[in-house]
Amino acid sequence: NILLNPGARMAEASASLLGDDDEAALNTYKYRGVRYECEAILQAFEKAEEWADLIKYLQRLQKVIQRSPDPLIVPHKGEVAKRLGQCLHADLPAGVHLKTLETYELIFEKVGAERLAKDIAFYSEGLFPLCRHASYEVKPMLLSLLEEHYVPLGRAISPCLQGLVLCLLSTLGDATSEGHEQVMALLDATRAATSTGELMGCVWTVMLLNPEVRMPALAYAHARFPAAREEPRAAAEAPAALSA
Repeated sequence: NILLNPGARMAEASASLLGDDDEAALNTYKYRGVRYECEAILQAFEKAEEWADLIKYLQRLQKVIQRSPDPLIVPHKGEVAKRLGQCLHADLPAGVHLKTLETYELIFEKVGAERLAKDIAFYSEGLFPLCRHASYEVKPMLLSLLEEHYVPLGRAISPCLQGLVLCLLSTLGDATSEGHEQVMALLDATRAATSTGELMGCVWTVMLLNPEVRMPALAYAHARFPAAREEPRAAAEAPAALSA
């Protein structure tokens, strides 16, 4: 009975996310140990009773990832992404968030850019909400993760671009806020990696749907596109200059 067998349930879910080549690779001797260890850790997460347990299981997962052959093929990656997202819950302490971001970092480094581009959307589902409640200790690591692993993917981030823009605008704050310039630079880098039209389309969509980021969105548009403000003034001054 699959409902009574977590391992079988995970195997079924994994098969639906993995391509045939990855599924075949995980069944080989080279990856079999990684798969079994990962299954055991994922089942352990279900028994966590306090936040210290989560850090312990994340450390175990990191060791499995570090020992994994290259390139990393994440077994049950949908379940792994789900557990990582849960470890970024707002009610958990910064220590758990930092350990979780370390785990994302390891995964992103070991899977490589091509595989990450295919999987980025469902890792993002758990990662992006952290922007709204990241502490001052966590925020620099989060922004660094986005800068180092999202922006280099270029247009491959398009499926999750709107979520990324919402995430960044949520952390922008005002011009005196800590990390403001870093977030502005990250938005600029994202614009260069995709296109101005694509990024600004997401900025306007996010602004319409999320009132809490309207001021940061307008601030970004105002700072980066000043010519739009100056054109009416220039047009008004032109007749006066000609008459003089």
